Amino acid sequence: MFKTITFEVVGDQKLGCEGCEKRVEHALKTLPGVGQVRASASKQRVEVLFDAAKQDAAAIAERISKTGYQSKVVA
Repeated sequence: MFKTITFEVVGDQKLGCEGCEKRVEHALKTLPGVGQVRASASKQRVEVLFDAAKQDAAAIAERISKTGYQSKVVA
């Protein structure tokens, strides 16, 4: 079952340009079960469509962290 989750980039390091967006999108698309990723520097948000049977929000947040950005799930 596919779900969509939105993360907000928080902390000192922000998405600053299209290159930042592409780096986060590429990193997340390599995770098993992740379908679509849309990162927005203007909104400081990352929207992820993923298969809940293959992936979870914690692993996605950890991958965002490994690209250098702190994030939190938007309610």
